[in-house]
Amino acid sequence: MNTIRKVVFGLALLLPSLHSVMANGLTTAVDTEFNSWYQVRSEDGTCMATFPRKPDHMQQDMKMRGSEEKLRYDVYVADLQRKEVFMVLIAKYPGEVRKEDAKGNLEHFLNTLIAQNPNNRLIFAEVTEVSGNPAMDFFIRTDAVYFKGRAIQANNSLYLLAMECEIKNYHEHHFNHFINNFSLDK
Repeated sequence: MNTIRKVVFGLALLLPSLHSVMANGLTTAVDTEFNSWYQVRSEDGTCMATFPRKPDHMQQDMKMRGSEEKLRYDVYVADLQRKEVFMVLIAKYPGEVRKEDAKGNLEHFLNTLIAQNPNNRLIFAEVTEVSGNPAMDFFIRTDAVYFKGRAIQANNSLYLLAMECEIKNYHEHHFNHFINNFSLDK
């Protein structure tokens, strides 16, 4: 899917710029209607998510622009019958991010994401909270494709949970299951 690929591979440029704004597993089957979905703990142990199949995992360390510090990100991606794609991206920044800066950082992240394609149209965005951490739920339409997700700022980590699919393949209950079964471990 186009947006997921752009997010995964375009983050090499996006995430270092977010840092400058911010600076100023184990797998088991899930017992539910989604019994073929897998519960996956991130390699660093900071979160758990469910996916329609065992996700592919990619990891990269990137040198921060103008610095010797490195940004690390992990991406977990899995599709459901090649019709819906689910992703969790974990970006870890060096240093700490002040909680009072988190909302502005999330808004900047969403605006940057929207600006990646002139056909992106924001359906909605809402500031919320996940496990006491600032978060932003969003829904973007690009032509005949939906990109729906949640970005969470937890200390120096940005968690992006997203689903992408053609509009005709959109199933709200799949997205809700994906989002509602994500957890941050303290």
